[in-house]
Amino acid sequence: MQYRTCQVADSQGPVAVRYCHTAPDAEKPWIVVVLPFGIPAGVAEPAFVRLQRTCNVVSWESRYTLSLDVRFTGEESLAPANHIADMIGILGALEIDRCTLLGYCSGGGIALLASKLHEERFTDLILVNGEYQLFRRGHVSTAYQRSIDSFLPLVAVDRKEAHAIFETMAEVVGATAQEHSSELLKQMNRPFSSEEHLFRYAKSYMAYRDFDALDVASAVKQTTLVVAGLLDEHTNMENSQAIAERIPRSTTFIDAEGDHYAFCRAGSATLEAIASHLDVSCRNR
Repeated sequence: MQYRTCQVADSQGPVAVRYCHTAPDAEKPWIVVVLPFGIPAGVAEPAFVRLQRTCNVVSWESRYTLSLDVRFTGEESLAPANHIADMIGILGALEIDRCTLLGYCSGGGIALLASKLHEERFTDLILVNGEYQLFRRGHVSTAYQRSIDSFLPLVAVDRKEAHAIFETMAEVVGATAQEHSSELLKQMNRPFSSEEHLFRYAKSYMAYRDFDALDVASAVKQTTLVVAGLLDEHTNMENSQAIAERIPRSTTFIDAEGDHYAFCRAGSATLEAIASHLDVSCRNR
């Protein structure tokens, strides 16, 4: 993957966004991968490697959360529409007019909304282990979702609160420091690895938590593959199924052995199902 920085126009001034892409092949269509906010793009390297057999791949890291060298007051715009604007800016920089759109975890919600707001840009949609905040609308919640939703609103109040809560999170933060932790889990836990990361992540979460994914899903016109893992302890597969039921042209794949990280593991049934879907959709274009 080639890593670059793009200056995206914003009402509060230009925002530097770090993105990455495979070497462009004129014979292949593009796919843009929307990752969870606060997660380094490198965690999805196995997915990028698998997908690039069929497509040129582009992705990016959400604004502010990882870029600690970029000033962040806490008042900056972090709404789903801002993440979508970053994506559209990157696609413009690469001169990509139309492509497949894939969203993973909270990136699923961003992708869902983008497919509605920019229908002309996206040929088809893939949603993987989506975090749609449906538990706030009466759907199944996981222990992880309940935990996150209990303390991140407090972290987002200000840096003083963030400091106090970070000091009491030894059991969570420690997961990134344990020698036996996999590199994947260390990267996935990056938002909890420092006080500043946590504060920025909490601000992103609060800007996302009231997003009405069910309402948006009803307006999606693209052919959509919804992927969920039976063993996903972060986002229950019932949430993904509820989204699929709202999308007029959707099919669902349940990975019987898939947890929340199957998208980031080489050889997983999740990745192979996505690759098969892309093989078919590309042939039909």
